[in-house]
Amino acid sequence: MELIFHKSEKYIEEDIFYYISDQRDKHSMIKPKKENLISMTVDSNTLAIPNKNEIVNVFYPFKKNSIDKIYIGLSFPLFSNNWAASYLRYLLKVIKKDGSIILPVYPEEQADEKGMWSRSFLENIFTSRTGWTGRNNVWAENDGVMSMRIGKKFPKKPDSTLNYYLDEISNQFYRSQLNGKNIENIDTIKTIWSTSKLSPILEKIILEKYQKKKVVYADICENPSLAYEVSVSDYISIKKTIICSDNTLLCNDFANYFSYRNKNEFLNLSISELEKLTVHNPDIVSIINNKSDHSYLQKIQDLLPEATIIFYGESNIIEPLKKDYDLCIYSSIVATKLEAGKTINHYSDIIEEEINLEKDNDLKKIYVLTPK
Repeated sequence: MELIFHKSEKYIEEDIFYYISDQRDKHSMIKPKKENLISMTVDSNTLAIPNKNEIVNVFYPFKKNSIDKIYIGLSFPLFSNNWAASYLRYLLKVIKKDGSIILPVYPEEQADEKGMWSRSFLENIFTSRTGWTGRNNVWAENDGVMSMRIGKKFPKKPDSTLNYYLDEISNQFYRSQLNGKNIENIDTIKTIWSTSKLSPILEKIILEKYQKKKVVYADICENPSLAYEVSVSDYISIKKTIICSDNTLLCNDFANYFSYRNKNEFLNLSISELEKLTVHNPDIVSIINNKSDHSYLQKIQDLLPEATIIFYGESNIIEPLKKDYDLCIYSSIVATKLEAGKTINHYSDIIEEEINLEKDNDLKKIYVLTPK
């Protein structure tokens, strides 16, 4: 079985063409036959065995060592951070002993600009041999493409909320079966993918603003997955995280999960306790995907006038704040700042057009508000 993963059905044809084109694989080392590929997407609401008759979700619970090849489409939201490294590590368990994962890689400068994978970044995490001895996890480089396989040594598990979900989803399923309940997994899966898309963007913002300086980070959220993912990143220095959420159960689950995996300090406040943020004086506060984002934005502005704010919302909400804050906009598609007159390149023509229209459209954007 050969699978190819996409962001949505809109991108299927372009994703497949990238791999069947002679430009990518002149020696037919990794080129698939189009008729053999089964497409799966991030946004499908169907959890079923991969098949040719319908497009199903990529988070179908595969059997271990059951798939021959997995192609990562250009559109698939896989950035170079702990979440994505954890996902690739998971896929190494899904492929057969002689199977492979094939994914797009970017030149170093482009990869750094957008938070995507480059050859060196992939090798730094997944190289499994010393010198030329043994079988490596990373192999076969073509033009803009690299392959992964099960090597001499299985890669280390990174700190990531994805690993919590991978470890826990099956447990939740069996507990529900024992309790006679049917649970809906699609909402959980959508949360997982939202975290995969947003966490590298927040990491990039914090890295560009603070470099390796240790910062206190706060997040106002309905689901704490994003806050924990950012906090345990290997690429920024978060010394303390305050999660403002009424989802106490999941906050406790994450706190327990990371208690012996990560040394960061985590604190949970309820939404009604936002005033207590002044005691902790966070350097940066994110307000993303809440039903009351606007009211939280105003409250943080009043409580923490010196804090930088990351806000996901519409321009009409941001416009009145320009007198108090310097504003910049980050793409919600790739991890890069949007600047006037600057073109962002992407291997996907469809995504490149979406990125470069993003700054001027009326959709929600990621704003960084720095106090003047």
